[in-house]
This record gives sequence, structure tokens and C-alpha cells, in this order.
Amino acid sequence: MTPKRPMPPTDVPRVLAVSARDPESLAATCARLAAWLKDTPDADLDDVALTLQTGRERFPCRYAVTGGSAAEAAALLAAPGTVPGPPPPRAPGDGPVLRLDGAPLTTAPLDLPEVADALRIAQEHAVDCAAARTVAVLYGLAAWLRARRVIPRAVRGTGLGALAAAAARGDLPLADALLAAAEGAPADDETLPEEDDGTPVVLIGVPRPDAVDAVVLDPADATSRARLLAELWRLGYDVDTSLGRPGRRVRLPGHPFRRRAAGGPATDDTSATRPLTPYEQRWLFYDLVRHGSSGDHITAVATVVPGPSPTPDALSAAFAELQRRHPALRTIFSEPGGRWRARTPPTPQAEPVHLTPDPDDGPEVLHVAVLDAARQPLPLRDTPLVRCCLRAGPAHWALALAVYEPLTATLAPRRLLDELIGLATADASPGLRLVRHGTESP
Repeated sequence: MTPKRPMPPTDVPRVLAVSARDPESLAATCARLAAWLKDTPDADLDDVALTLQTGRERFPCRYAVTGGSAAEAAALLAAPGTVPGPPPPRAPGDGPVLRLDGAPLTTAPLDLPEVADALRIAQEHAVDCAAARTVAVLYGLAAWLRARRVIPRAVRGTGLGALAAAAARGDLPLADALLAAAEGAPADDETLPEEDDGTPVVLIGVPRPDAVDAVVLDPADATSRARLLAELWRLGYDVDTSLGRPGRRVRLPGHPFRRRAAGGPATDDTSATRPLTPYEQRWLFYDLVRHGSSGDHITAVATVVPGPSPTPDALSAAFAELQRRHPALRTIFSEPGGRWRARTPPTPQAEPVHLTPDPDDGPEVLHVAVLDAARQPLPLRDTPLVRCCLRAGPAHWALALAVYEPLTATLAPRRLLDELIGLATADASPGLRLVRHGTESP
């Protein structure tokens, strides 16, 4: 058999970003990927980077290496010390600060679409001078970072960089910023606000000796792109580490399967779980990658019932009994050790949601309210995949039952809702009438 020929190293290193739920799993994941790369010297790193970026869920413990060949990346992944703990949690809007340094550029900039577009605008406005080109390049690099999902907390600049920062923030049209640079208009340096102290600073521009604590994106250094995104990934930011390069999905080694018993060490016991079905895998992985799209894949049905609503205790007991009768309603997706499994706890896990009663709601309004509440996205990991919502009105009450779509292969939500109504109103009049409104499934 002809031995595989190693892929030639590239001038621009690729970013191989991995993550796991804990440092031990992260070390094992790095070792598995390193072994795979060593055994696959002809691996295209663009394919590997794209697969790691789009085919894996993002866990809190992060590591990333940059390499121009499979052998180089394998050596870095296999190196000791690749088991950092999780970075501090990142709240929405807690992005890095972009600092655009307006020192004039003396070398050709990186060949990036966003930079090329900004330079083209400078040419169209007949301001193709050194100052305007500097502003265009800095603006284009900030736009390239945004395309890589680097959402800054603030954008500041110095010198010509202040003009580029104003355009990047949307405070000034890019064409006006380019004209101001060409005319030599003074640009005041912008200082970082106090609330930004301690957040990561990304310096865009020619590296300066005093930029000790900043991560640098050098306009003329292609390797700085990879180093920057790798560092932001390690800091816990969900950036696009594929560098925007094309590739195809390939089969890579999965996360090590380690199941942690309550209060005990991790083990490899899978007897209490089962693998996900292909249908479950399809929708779960789609919703994990899309971050919050699970609400689009929830089957919800609702019914409006005349008369007084069940007491909270009666509905809780009825919902628990429904889950006991139908084990599929107790299904929970979990990821012990990095591999998704389904488990069915012996006791009901979900509790009904009681929406605030409204004395003015009619049947139609009640119906819409409970359906909207039931269709809210589910966390998906280690949580019940079923939801029950009730809202009481002046003369009616509405009840909705929602089930994550992958579970409905063995369940009929409409029948389950009717059964739940029967359990919750067991002591009600036998002549109870259900009133249904509108479309009841997505």
C-alpha cells in the first residue's frame, strides 16, 4: 500500500480549536486529535479546522493550537500542559476591546475581502493616499473580526485609528472617515473607558513595544490572524476559528466518554443510558450549533377549557402521573464525557409552568399565550424535554403541552394533552367541554 504523503505546510497557519467539559476530558481530546493527525499526515487542515468549528459543541474548557501542517499541529496538541481550566464565564456583550492604532502602514496589507472592499471605497472616492489607505485597512480588519464572530465590547482608536474606529462603530460613514484622513483632519486619541479595564484588548495595527497585554492583529502578518483567534478561543469567546477559509466536514475522533457518578469519579459505564437515534442526533446537533433554535423544533398543542382552572397541586400531580405513564416524556439528553446519550430517570423531572392569570383574557388570547410560552427554546442538556403551561382567565383556562420534536416519533402530543386534561380534572363534571382554537402545532 502506498504510504500517505504529508500535506505541504502552508504560509498561513490554521487554528485547531478543541473544548471539553473538564480539564481531564480536554487533555484526552487533545491526545486523540494529535494521534489522528499523526496517522493522517495528508489531512487538509482547512477541513479539520472547519469540522472542529462547525461540528462540535462549545464546552467551557478550551484549547487551541496554530499549525501549518498536520505534523506540526499534532506535536503541539500532544505537548504537555494542554489542560487549562475553564475561563471565566462570558456574559452577553462582554467582548474584547478593539484598539485601532493609526500608525501609518508601510507594507502591503493582508489579502482579505473586507480590507479589499474598504480600499475599493477609497479609490472610488479618489482618496487613495497613504492616510486614507491606513484608515481603510484598519476598518477592513475590524470588519473581518466581526465576520469571525468577534463582537467587541468597545472600539477605540488613536490617530488615524480614531477615524477608522468611528467608522467601525457606525458613528461616521467610512467614506467621510476616508475623506477626513485624506484632508489631514486631526483625529483625537480615544481612551478606554474605566469599565473596560481588565477586559482583553485586541490591538489592530503595527505592533508596538508597549502593547504588552494586548493581542495583536498585524495588518501585514498573516500568522497574527490565527494567533489572535486561537487566543480569543482559549479565553472563552465563541469565535469562528476557521479563518473564513473553505473546507469540508471530515470524520474526526470524538470526545472521550466519561460518565461521572454523583460525588464520584468519572467512569466509562453507559448501562443507564442509550445512544441517540439518528433522528434525535439530527435535530439535537442542529439546535446546538444554531444556539437557541430548539424552539423551532418543539411540537406544541393547546386546549381552552371553560370553568375554574385546576389547583397548582392538582396539575402538578397530573403532570407527574402523565410522565410516569409515558417514560419517553422523562427522556433527558446528557453528555457524559463528551458523547451525547439519552437517559430516562425513574421519576418525573418536569414541573408545570403557571403563567400569571389575567382577568380580562378571552379564550383566543389564553390559547395564544400558553402556546407562545410552551414553544420557548429548551436548554437541551440535562433538562426535561417536555413542558406544560397553564394560564387562567375569567371564565376559561388554557393548557399547553410541548414536546421536543425528536421525541414525538413515539408520542402523540394531542392524545397526551387530552389525557393530561383528564387527569387534572378527574373530579370535574363529566360533561366537561374542551374548546380548541387555531393552529396547535408548529
